[in-house]
Amino acid sequence: MASDLFDRAAAGYDSWYETELGREADRAERKLIERMFQPSGPRVLEVGCGTGQYTAWLARQGFEVTAVDISGEMMAKAQAKLAELNLKANWLKADITEVMHELGRYHGILSITAFEFIPRPEQVLQQLFGLLEPGGCLVMGVIAGESAWSEQYREIGRMNPSSVFAQANFYSETEIRNWQVGGRLELAGALYFPPGVQSLQEALDLEQRRTGYPGFLAAKWVKE
Repeated sequence: MASDLFDRAAAGYDSWYETELGREADRAERKLIERMFQPSGPRVLEVGCGTGQYTAWLARQGFEVTAVDISGEMMAKAQAKLAELNLKANWLKADITEVMHELGRYHGILSITAFEFIPRPEQVLQQLFGLLEPGGCLVMGVIAGESAWSEQYREIGRMNPSSVFAQANFYSETEIRNWQVGGRLELAGALYFPPGVQSLQEALDLEQRRTGYPGFLAAKWVKE
C-alpha cells in the first residue's frame, strides 16, 4: 500500500485519543494487549508503529524496540513522542512485506491495527512467526470484522475513497482461527461498546459486562 495514504492521515491521527470515547477505547484495547504480550526476552519488533502509541509503552517497559512503519509522517510523530519522553527505539521506515530479510530475531513481535492494511496477512504472519526466538510470542491486534466498529470504518471508506479505511480489510474471529501461523493460538476480545455509545458511563458498563461481539480482537501465537 502506498505510504502517502498514511502520510495524509498522520496530522490528525492522535486526535482520536484525545476524545473521551477514544481514550476509553484505547484503555480497553491496551489492557488486553498488556495482558497478552509477554515476550521471552528484551528484543521486540513492532509492525506498523504509527504515531508511537504502543512504541512508547514498549520502550517504557525496557524493551529493545525496533519499530517499522510504511509512513514517514507517522514515524516522525512517533519519534518526536519518544524523544519528548526521553525514550529510545530503533526505527525502520519500510513496507514490512519488503524487509523481512533485513530483520533479526525477536523475543516478541507486536502489531496493533496494522494488519487491516497488509496484503496476504496469513503469509506475512507466518514469516514474522519464523523470526521469533523459542518461547517468543507474536501478538496482533485488529479491528474485528462483523462488529459495529468495522462497519463504521467500512462506511467511512465507502463515503471517502481517499480515506485509509477504503483500503482496509477486517477479519472475523473465525477467519483468524483458520490462519495457519504456527504455534498455539490464544484469541481474546475487547471493545464491547459500539462507536455510537451515548455516554462514557454506558461505555464503561458495556465493557465491564463483555456481552456480544467485541470490536477489537487480539491474537497471540507462541513459539514453543
